[in-house]
Amino acid sequence: MAESKPANKSRPHNKKRLGDLLFEVGLITKEGLDKALGEQKKTGKRLGEILTSQGLISELMIAQTLASQLGYKYVDLNEVELEPEALLMIPESLARKHLAIPISIKNKCLTVSMVDPLDYESIRDLGFHSGLEIHPMIASKREILNTIERNYLDTSLESIVQETQENFNDSILQIIPDITATDEIKTIEERARLAPIIKLANLIMTKAIKSRASDIHIEPYLKGLKVRYRIDGLLNEEMQLPKWVQNPLISRIKVLANLDISERRMPQDGAVRVRSDHREIDLRISCLPTQYGEKVVIRILDQGRQIISPETLGLSKKDLVSLSSLIRRRKGLILVTGPTGSGKTTSLYSMINRIKSETTNILTVEDPIEYSIEGINQTQVNPDIGLTFARCLKSILRQDPNVILIGEIRDAETAEIAFRAAITGHLVLSTLHTGDAPSTITRLIDIGIPRFLVASLLVGVIAQRLVRCVCPKCKEPTKPSEESLISLNIPRDALKNITFYYGKGCSYCNYTGYQGRSGLFEILILSTRIREMISANASEQDIRAAALAEKMSSLGEDGLNKVREGITTIEELVRVIEAEEELQSICHKCNRYIHIDFLACPYCGTSAAHHCASCGKPLQPEWIICPYCKEKVTEEKRH
Repeated sequence: MAESKPANKSRPHNKKRLGDLLFEVGLITKEGLDKALGEQKKTGKRLGEILTSQGLISELMIAQTLASQLGYKYVDLNEVELEPEALLMIPESLARKHLAIPISIKNKCLTVSMVDPLDYESIRDLGFHSGLEIHPMIASKREILNTIERNYLDTSLESIVQETQENFNDSILQIIPDITATDEIKTIEERARLAPIIKLANLIMTKAIKSRASDIHIEPYLKGLKVRYRIDGLLNEEMQLPKWVQNPLISRIKVLANLDISERRMPQDGAVRVRSDHREIDLRISCLPTQYGEKVVIRILDQGRQIISPETLGLSKKDLVSLSSLIRRRKGLILVTGPTGSGKTTSLYSMINRIKSETTNILTVEDPIEYSIEGINQTQVNPDIGLTFARCLKSILRQDPNVILIGEIRDAETAEIAFRAAITGHLVLSTLHTGDAPSTITRLIDIGIPRFLVASLLVGVIAQRLVRCVCPKCKEPTKPSEESLISLNIPRDALKNITFYYGKGCSYCNYTGYQGRSGLFEILILSTRIREMISANASEQDIRAAALAEKMSSLGEDGLNKVREGITTIEELVRVIEAEEELQSICHKCNRYIHIDFLACPYCGTSAAHHCASCGKPLQPEWIICPYCKEKVTEEKRH
């Protein structure tokens, strides 16, 4: 590339050096200048740097003086938005060498803010590297260095893209359909269509899909941008990017989702469908303004994912029989409960997949449609046009359905219509956010559903959680940590016949020790006795006690069974199941789950080992004295 000519303003029509100019305007003395020049000959440092280090003048004063005397514009870099394509023209090493930061490109002219606009060697070097005419502006050294720190990382964007792309040479992300931008958007979109930015956006999405991620988080911070993937329920940091990548990368994603690129102060939601490895995948995109810019979360919905069967959810044999009995019903309401990300929708779809047949009319109302199932009619709500869950359900009831799936009961109106559908002879399946199965009854009553309707129409509740499974490739026996046992209130003598496992980490599980997830379940089938208790205003605790007496396995018991079977780890169980969710203790003889208040195991009759023999009060495993009666606790006195 031929050496470019400097811009008109940087042509040496005035060859006065920085020191002479500062002396002429009276900012430094002749003695001070001579002393600084002598120091410059010895050290080779810039004159301005020497003058400021000797306290003769400030960086800001130098910049403002040069600007006023030479006709250059002084720029406050804290108030200027740097164009990403300009930053691509000058690498970090060159910016630091010449104390220059590129700001914008226009008409083949690169505007650069510099400490010394009279440094023609630096201007010539920047012009030669960029192939553009250099238009210098002035800023202080401190501002330029701070801006370099904010907008560059040690690794360039090209090398980040290249490093990430090595694992995905055969992967092509195709946008469906191709985006046709309006004239108003094209200018901003063109700035977001830099080749590295397009590659980076595609690689972030492609790698997330291949890593089985459910969500992508793109999070802005003061000095950079962080990308995290949610894999198996936990967020993992994937990469850190320079700050200047933030706006073009987010603009690129917003263009794909047909969102307003110029709007950065209000939340926005959109969607785009892509094709990766011959699979169609829906991406739900949410933008939220934060302190340091817009945060973007991308939800990944794999439309080509195979619907799993109830047998593969992780249900125990007993719970599988209970679930099968529920989905054989022809009317009533079945609810799946749990927090966000606990696998409720997957369980619903597995049930629908089992129910569907040529003789059954199944309709769904969802937000969003996470699986496309052949043979059923699926409707996605659209609140922007007034198509809410409640409005869809009113229309669905006129479509002669046998089975209705409601994505989520969010309010009293949706709950009332769901119960109305159940009372008219339909089987209704839906989800609700509650902690466990018995508390679902309380939640429905709080919403406003009469007790008699809950008692007569609710046929079953499935509460669930998801735990990560131990990696089968690096699975090894281990001893449970003392901290985990204390958290679960499990006495050590109850663990004699149990082998615990953990994953030491390997390439198959990305060195996490876990691969895939399994469900923990608590299935409450409403018996005649429980229906009578609901109608009689029984408490949630009484209903739970009655359900346990009817052999309902709690979330805690199911979790301990999966630990015992080597499916998951006790540490993972502590993470997912909290003490208030009934995970308290197990019998030291039959290894069955028992509540902390039980004085004896209801299954084998053995006295509970976590109660004081003197006063009968519950004891914690690590206690050496009973805090209630002050009796010293020994193994003989633990009954």
